[in-house]
Amino acid sequence: MRAFLIIALTGILCLLAGTVNGQAKRKSVRIAFYNVENFFDPFSDTTTHYNEFTPQGNRHWNKQRYQTKLQHIYKAIIALGQWQAPAIVGFAEIENRQVLIDLTQHTPLKTYHYKIIHYDSPDKRGIDVGLIYHPDYFRVLYSQAINVKPDDNINDKTRDILYVKGVLFTDTLHLFVNHWPSRYGGLMETVSKRNRTAKILKHHTDSILIHQPNALIIVMGDMNENPEDPGIQILLQTSGNHGLVQLKPHTTFGLTGGTIKNKGRWTTFDQFLVSKSFIKKRPGLMVVGKSFHIFDAAFLLEKDKKYMGLKPDRSFIGFKYHGGFSDHLPVFVDLINQNDHQP
Repeated sequence: MRAFLIIALTGILCLLAGTVNGQAKRKSVRIAFYNVENFFDPFSDTTTHYNEFTPQGNRHWNKQRYQTKLQHIYKAIIALGQWQAPAIVGFAEIENRQVLIDLTQHTPLKTYHYKIIHYDSPDKRGIDVGLIYHPDYFRVLYSQAINVKPDDNINDKTRDILYVKGVLFTDTLHLFVNHWPSRYGGLMETVSKRNRTAKILKHHTDSILIHQPNALIIVMGDMNENPEDPGIQILLQTSGNHGLVQLKPHTTFGLTGGTIKNKGRWTTFDQFLVSKSFIKKRPGLMVVGKSFHIFDAAFLLEKDKKYMGLKPDRSFIGFKYHGGFSDHLPVFVDLINQNDHQP
């Protein structure tokens, strides 16, 4: 623990030394996504009937456990940024705006002055997606919660898709943060919900590309699908040279085979897709080759005693408190500003 704190403090000092009047000198930035597994505050929510994560609830969630969760998420974010602040971090499984306020203002992340974008979604468990961003790098122009109705059942509600439009360096960037319907209830029984979510998302990305064929779009999130599954394939459908492409994941340390492990099998539910303009050789923002990484640091993992190997160090196993980080590993992608690399 002491060694970790020393490294973190050193990284903070290095970042501060690399700024002039608050403006960072970076020519590349990192964008991350993290499903943080039930990031609830310990207070009862009067707007929802779901109050498992309270001291009186089935999870016996309290202030001490909440503070541990805050510190865990901070450590993961600062570590995946290689001791610098990622420009943008998207989240899944957050309860409300307050947990992001506590994360950005009541942990050492306060140093980076992150701003927050969050909308309450109609999810029956009260979990949302959200985003924090570093204002030195990213200037927000517009944001919207895109409502997702996964089927014709009026009571079947799920997370919104968060859309954010902003300027990164000098380019306009379109971000979509996702948490697609889960597989709870069975894979085949729930695939139609994810397909419908994919079609809603594709409608919005296509609308941008029709008017701006070279638009820079990043789709990130927990899709509850593998890269080859039907919903992802819907997103990849294209009738021309413009559309989305799937980034191939690489593990940072080679310790895992995906972002989440279930019954001994690794899967990559947490993904990045980008518009084709991001991978063309052109001035402006470009995805760094092989830069989509699963951040599989050892401190986020533990031994898998049942199925061998390693597995994510979770906060809960069933209803039993385990005290770890998350059942998902964070992912990130690096963007480089080609305007700064022209001959």
